Amino acid sequence: MTSKLKKFLLPVAISAALVPVSAAFATPTVEASSTTGQALQTSSAAHYQNINFDKRYNNGVLFEHESNLFWGKGERIKVLSTTGETLAFVEASSHVHDALTKHSRKMDQAIIQVDDNVYLGYGFGLDTPVMIEGDDGIIIVDPGESVQMAESVKAQFRKITDKPVKAIIYSHNHIDHISGVRAWATDEQVDSGEILIIAQEGLTAAVANWSSNLGTLFGHRTSYTGAKHVEEGEHGTVNDGLGPRFMQGDISFIEPNLTLKDRLDITIAGVELQIVNVPSETKDEVVVYLPKQKILHAAEVLQGENFPNLHTIRGTKFRDPAMWFKGIDVMRKFDTEVMINSHGRPAEGKAAVENVLTAYRDAIQYTHDQSIRYMNKGMTPDELVEVVKLPKHLSEHPWLGEHYGTVAHAVRQIYVGYVGFFEADPWQLEPMAYEQRAKAFVELMGGRDNIINTAKAAIKAENYTFAAEILSYPITVNKQDTEARELKAQAYKTWSANQVNINWRNWGLNAAAELEGTRDFSNMISFASVDVLTALPSEQIFDMMTATLIAEKTLDVEMAMTYNFADTKESITIEIRNGIAQLHTQPYVDADIQINTTRAVLNQILIAGPKSQQVIGESLASGKFSFANGDVQAFGLFMSYFDKPMTPQELQLIVR
Repeated sequence: MTSKLKKFLLPVAISAALVPVSAAFATPTVEASSTTGQALQTSSAAHYQNINFDKRYNNGVLFEHESNLFWGKGERIKVLSTTGETLAFVEASSHVHDALTKHSRKMDQAIIQVDDNVYLGYGFGLDTPVMIEGDDGIIIVDPGESVQMAESVKAQFRKITDKPVKAIIYSHNHIDHISGVRAWATDEQVDSGEILIIAQEGLTAAVANWSSNLGTLFGHRTSYTGAKHVEEGEHGTVNDGLGPRFMQGDISFIEPNLTLKDRLDITIAGVELQIVNVPSETKDEVVVYLPKQKILHAAEVLQGENFPNLHTIRGTKFRDPAMWFKGIDVMRKFDTEVMINSHGRPAEGKAAVENVLTAYRDAIQYTHDQSIRYMNKGMTPDELVEVVKLPKHLSEHPWLGEHYGTVAHAVRQIYVGYVGFFEADPWQLEPMAYEQRAKAFVELMGGRDNIINTAKAAIKAENYTFAAEILSYPITVNKQDTEARELKAQAYKTWSANQVNINWRNWGLNAAAELEGTRDFSNMISFASVDVLTALPSEQIFDMMTATLIAEKTLDVEMAMTYNFADTKESITIEIRNGIAQLHTQPYVDADIQINTTRAVLNQILIAGPKSQQVIGESLASGKFSFANGDVQAFGLFMSYFDKPMTPQELQLIVR
């Protein structure tokens, strides 16, 4: 630290140290305009304890069936069968907010039937696969989140009919909506056209994004969002908001053989379908409407009985709220009598469907418009969360509980999505270096011991997030500061027990496990599925390499490698040029390394993973992988310029 900086900081630090710690937190109060997480936590706790959804806010059109498995009288919906099991944690516990426990109790496993031909595999995982039975076959909408989860639903559906699969519809690209496909179809059936796989035209590119470019980080952050590093139950995850539990297993993918841009009207197995792109949570989202039965499959345009994740804290590209609520308006134009969803319970009756759709879109528009309004008054994200709050008729609507998304973290992303990170104060453009800044703040706050004592007082006063925030500085200065780490973990665990939002709860619990060094990596989510990679187009396989170039090693390197695939007639080149890697899909002349092989061999290399060098060696010996220019040594040098992903154990999100 420079002497000039010390001269400024030390008097302030001394003054801070003299402030009695107990006085700062002796009588904690929650002001109406408080920005703290504690204020939100207290107000939401009171909010959920005082609501009587059924009697006060349904206006006579929305009521829960006595089965607790759908909304409506049961005129067209019935519970066909139940397993007697639930994957959610449903016991009352002081470690779980009552609102989350109530949410869990909606998630019993069941086969739910609509009319005589539509069946929902509800509660078997995060997603709800749907079977539509036609004259001579079945249509599956959303095959499930893993092959094993899909097989469990398939076993139930096969008790109803043994008709062959005619089509599979991916509602959108997310892992829980596509990954069970191999339980229902084979490559041969899709290649021959025996089974149609239908999706919006942007789906495959979106799958490539989450499975490759940022697959390592997305998988890690999703594991935090799902509390996958801690035990399940009252001290861990109790449900996943959208459903009882993400059922992990084999992640599979078969590329669609029929795509649409805006709309596809098609008849399959005698069932008329209108498949419509409704950009919302994702740009490739499609809903499915059965016009003869007036049934709407709303996909994940509605995220179950939850305020939507207008921004997901696990990390995604900007979700445009205006696009989202306008998408719901497209759905409101359908003449719908029964609405089913990828997540959450179905709803019966025109009035009920209209009530839900209107409230849902209004909540999104309200959050968006009021954020914009106050942004135009110069408010920053910390200030926006104080003033942008849903009015009573929306905040107390039974389909808008903040179990999955929250208004608070949505408004922050709306700000960043429109304006960016810069809040207009120039210090943000060139802040002090990360670790130097932490050291300065420790000194400013009167030293490490004063921070520890202040944090203890804050925890006692139930200001958990403030305690966690100030403890970040001594931990950054000394990542082995056991006392600071354990104190911060204590703050997060207590804070988590009070959350009505499952993602906030889960993230806090996983953060505590990282701080305590107790993370369990046996159950974490991975997006790095070989089956997905081998199904992707070759261009996308190689495109993901460009972002792994070790730029500092290649500032003086000019080198190119070409793969020529005999079976797909493709020629793909990666050119390293002074710190960047450029992808070429057109013929490239005189590449330093030219490899003649097949896409089938590349798939074998991808499948081999750590043993890929062995597969390359065997393919070289058999002539299936050969060099038209260059050799193994040049190939090895070229590949050495590309980085390898960190292991989950190495990747720290909290202790940094």
